[in-house]
Amino acid sequence: MALTRVFCGQLIDATGAPPVKDAVIEVEGEKIVGATGCAAAEGMTPRAGEIDLRGYTVMPGMVDCHDHLGIDAGDEFAQSREPISYIVVKGVQTAKKLLRAGITTLRDVGEPEHIDFSWRRAVREGLMEGPDMLVSGQFLTRTGGHAWFFGNEVDGVDAIRRSARKQLKAGADLLKIMVTGGMSTPGSVPTVCEFTREEIAAAVDEAHRAGKKIAAHIQGGPGATIAIEEGIDTLEHGSSLTENQLKMMAERGTYLVITTGLGKSIMNDPNTPESYRQKVKASWPTRIANVRRTRALGIKVATGGDTWHARPVDELDTLVSAGYTPMEALQCVTRNGADCCGLLDSVGTIEAGKLANLVAVDGDPLSDVHAVEKVRFVMKRGVVYVS
Repeated sequence: MALTRVFCGQLIDATGAPPVKDAVIEVEGEKIVGATGCAAAEGMTPRAGEIDLRGYTVMPGMVDCHDHLGIDAGDEFAQSREPISYIVVKGVQTAKKLLRAGITTLRDVGEPEHIDFSWRRAVREGLMEGPDMLVSGQFLTRTGGHAWFFGNEVDGVDAIRRSARKQLKAGADLLKIMVTGGMSTPGSVPTVCEFTREEIAAAVDEAHRAGKKIAAHIQGGPGATIAIEEGIDTLEHGSSLTENQLKMMAERGTYLVITTGLGKSIMNDPNTPESYRQKVKASWPTRIANVRRTRALGIKVATGGDTWHARPVDELDTLVSAGYTPMEALQCVTRNGADCCGLLDSVGTIEAGKLANLVAVDGDPLSDVHAVEKVRFVMKRGVVYVS
């Protein structure tokens, strides 16, 4: 198997180590075999077949921990009424967009009719260009609950267990449950708990007994406390969490997956349903205040685009504005994302033995995180997709 050397102007390995100038990454097959601590490239000239990125900053491929490939920001109910074949095609295009934005790992947290399983397979088999995918299948929502038009409506402990087992039987990598109401569903109240404690506990139990993680859509309210106490692994959004709930998350190691880019887009899009816009606006001050609190409390934070695809820069901008250093923010979209997904042993940092998921950007994201918008090179599993 041929060895490929990647010459970097600056290397940010996302382990937290300082950036390295004029570094070389060695790639063999789909793995990194040499990275941090390898010989400096100064005075060396790339040979034929080697990759010259000396004018760029090289960092790990980014991880999007919360997305829905088949739906875009805006009127979600209207989009859910489209033919499933159309949603499939749209998702294929969105996956390509994500990969070309430097996102090499994706956690899709809910699609209709298990189309996410087909996307995952198509990516693995090379039939579709996109990030490596973790999928949840159909998320669990109560009858008439948040995003009922896109998920699997279930009521009662027995129904919860049956639905969870069906997703796992079909091959889900994780489970997803809509614990509280949401912004985009007409008439839904974001802080209302939509399941009982017993129902939430049953979903968590089914995931953990299968050795899987479970993600929970939670904006705030008493449902957040219940979910954290029952062992939810990742809490999505968290726009209206209280300080006590955030402290509970810090104590238990619960991940918070922020999706602030979507909120910004909704508030600025006049074509979004007005009820959706108003709910986002009402929660915005608390949402941003909570991001500020996460750093002080030591909460583990990862990021997701949700239906606002391929814009990790928006989450980076939020994190830096909230007091995170640029390095800490970059770790949220790389190392932390991998850890949140349970994949830190293979992705998220540039280290020997991990998958060769590399992104080169024009500029220095440690000086200005907006440099991540200028993606000039993407490698996933040793294969170059953008050059």
